Amino acid sequence: MFKERKIQQDELILMTMEQMVPKDHLLRKIDTSIDLSFINEKTRSLYSQDKGRNCIEPVILFKIVLLQYLYGLKSMRATIKQCETDASFRWYLGIPFGQPIPHYSTFSQNYLRRYVNTTIFEEIFETILQLAVKRKLVSGRDLFTDSTHIRANANNRKCTNQIQAVVKQRKLELEAEINGIRAELGKKDIEFEEEVETKEVKVSTVDPESGYYHRDEKEKGFMYLDHRTVDGMNNFIVDVHVTPGNVHDSKPYLSRLEYILNKYGFQTKNVGLDSGYYGWEIMEGLERRDIFSAIAYRSFNTNREDRKNFRYVEELDAYVCPTGCLLPLRNIDKMGYKHYFDKKQCEGCPLLMTCAGKSNRKEIRRHVKQEVYERARERRLSEQGKLFYVRRKTTVERSFADSKQNHGYRYATHRGLAKVQSYAWLSCAAQNMKKMALLIHQRNTVNLSNFIKSWILTFNGTPAVFFSTN
Repeated sequence: MFKERKIQQDELILMTMEQMVPKDHLLRKIDTSIDLSFINEKTRSLYSQDKGRNCIEPVILFKIVLLQYLYGLKSMRATIKQCETDASFRWYLGIPFGQPIPHYSTFSQNYLRRYVNTTIFEEIFETILQLAVKRKLVSGRDLFTDSTHIRANANNRKCTNQIQAVVKQRKLELEAEINGIRAELGKKDIEFEEEVETKEVKVSTVDPESGYYHRDEKEKGFMYLDHRTVDGMNNFIVDVHVTPGNVHDSKPYLSRLEYILNKYGFQTKNVGLDSGYYGWEIMEGLERRDIFSAIAYRSFNTNREDRKNFRYVEELDAYVCPTGCLLPLRNIDKMGYKHYFDKKQCEGCPLLMTCAGKSNRKEIRRHVKQEVYERARERRLSEQGKLFYVRRKTTVERSFADSKQNHGYRYATHRGLAKVQSYAWLSCAAQNMKKMALLIHQRNTVNLSNFIKSWILTFNGTPAVFFSTN
C-alpha cells in the first residue's frame, strides 16, 4: 500500500567508520595493498623535530592529493569538500567525523615552505612503482612511449610574440663520419659550427614556462607535454616527463630511456613508438642497446621514385642504373647525404630525359644513415614488429585515455614547469596505485577460489562436507 516516508535526517546513528565503508570499496583495496607510511620518513627532515606546533602528518596531506587524482576531482577545494562528507575518504585518511579536515590551502602552503625544489614527489612515484616491481606486476621487458598534451592554466589570448634564438644541437658522431668519408674521397673537411636559428614564438604572460602547441587536426594553445613510458605487462606507468608544449616528442626520449634502465634495472628487449620518434638517432641508439624497436613510418614528402629502378650495391657503395652503368659516390654534404653520379656515362644515354629531366646527369642522394632506416623498416614490417606495434593502443594510448577521462589530466591545475611535473608524478602514482590494488585483489580472489576447489577435491568430490553446517 501507499505510504509516505517520514524525513529522518536528525536520527542518531550508532555506527563506526569501519562499518560505513563497504568491504569491496576501492580505498579498502588500496589501503590493504599499499602502505604509504614511508612518506612520513621521507619528509621527516623537512620538519623541525623539537620546535613549533604539531604538524599534520605528511602522509595525510599527500593522501588528500592522491584522492584528488584517484577520483578526478577538479581542485583542492572540491577535494576537501568531498573529504568532509564522504565516509570512505575520512576512513582512508583516518579522520573521524568528529575531527576537522585540513584547510584546502594547507597542502599549498606546505608545498611552498617545504616540498618545493625537493624530490619527494618523484620518490613517492618511484617507491610505489618499486612495490609493483617487487610484486612481479612490472617486468620492464616491453616498453611503450608516447606524449600527450596537457592544457596549461593560461589564457591563450594573453601572450606576446618574442624572437628566440635556438642553438641546434650538434651531432658530433655524424660530423666525424661525414669528414671521414670526405677524406676518403680526397675532399677537404667541413668545419662544422653551432647553428643558431631565430624564430618568432608565442609566449604566455600568465604561464611563461608553457609552450604554444600547434599540430594538424589538434587543438592549439599553451600546453605542457607529458612524455610517458608504460610497461607492456600490466600497463604500469614507469616514467612521466613533462616539457613545454613546443618540445618535439623525440628530443627527451633517449635520455629518459637511459634514466628508466638505470633507475629500475630493467632488461628491456622491445619498445614501441609512433612516427614522432622516427629518426636515425633513436633507431641507432636502440640498436646499440640491443633493443628491438617497432617504430611507425614517417613520411617526409620526398619523391623516392627517382631511385626506384636503380639498384644499390653495398660492397661498392654505388648505384647501378637500368642500363647497367655504375654511379659511384662522388661527394657528401654537411647534412650527411651522399651524392652518386657519373656525368660521362650519362652523356648520350637514351634514358637520360626520363631519368634526369632537363639535367645533363642523373644524381641520386642517399643518407649516410640509410642502412639504419632500412633495418628499422624491416623490423616494422616483420611479423614480430606488426604484432608488437599494434599493442600501443592498448598500453600507452589507453593509459593517456584513463588519465584524462578518470583522473583529471586534461588540464594543468598549477603553473610553472616544476610544479606541473611534481603533480604529474602524484597523478601517475595514483593511477599506478589503483591498478596495483585491483590486480592484487583479483589475484587474491583467484587464489582463494583455486584453494577452495583444491580443498574440495581432497574430499573425493563431496562438497557437502565442506559446506555442512552441522
